[in-house]
Amino acid sequence: MIVSVLSPKGGCGKSTATLTLASVFSNNEDLSVAVVDADPRQSIARVWLGKRQSENLGAPPFKVISDPSDGTILDTLEDAGETNDLVFVDLEGVAGLMASYAASASDLCIIPMRPSALDGDAAGAALKMIRDAGRAARRTVPARILITQTDAAIVTKSHKELLAELDGAGVERLQTELMRRAPFERVMAEGRTLFELQESQSVASAIRNTAQLGKELADILESQ
Repeated sequence: MIVSVLSPKGGCGKSTATLTLASVFSNNEDLSVAVVDADPRQSIARVWLGKRQSENLGAPPFKVISDPSDGTILDTLEDAGETNDLVFVDLEGVAGLMASYAASASDLCIIPMRPSALDGDAAGAALKMIRDAGRAARRTVPARILITQTDAAIVTKSHKELLAELDGAGVERLQTELMRRAPFERVMAEGRTLFELQESQSVASAIRNTAQLGKELADILESQ
């Protein structure tokens, strides 16, 4: 199955969500997992994997494939889907062919967004692109909003209002939110997965958060 993680808004936690989800699913030895980095900035294939290689951390627990070209992305996704049980695609933007092609080939699209008006507008643009890609492919492409970088202890008024607005508009979202935690930042900075970070209370909390998100995602994929 192919899961695309996309947003036109930078800083929403797109690459972090991709890495943490790939990490938690790759803990299942019965699953082969891959990440396709289709972001021109190559945050995973160049930055994260490069950091990993420079620190001699060995191969990651999932395959990393680099393809930031809209001319080959469909072939790449087809090949990755045939050789892996689960493929996560890291995408930047929604205006070009790349995101449209990837969305049309996906079993599910995840749109990370922080609880803010600007991120809400970006998520709306992403949802429209996904709907249009599905229409072009003559099928419905499932999509879920993923709320990111929220405080585990405090739910602000604007956060509550955003959730009420999404639910009132019938926009489907993942009930598990990806919290703002230091270990998620360390994953990108150190070239490690969550499970490779030095054990601590904050790392354990981040792993529980990701595992809960992975369980919810698995239930959605199994129901399709």
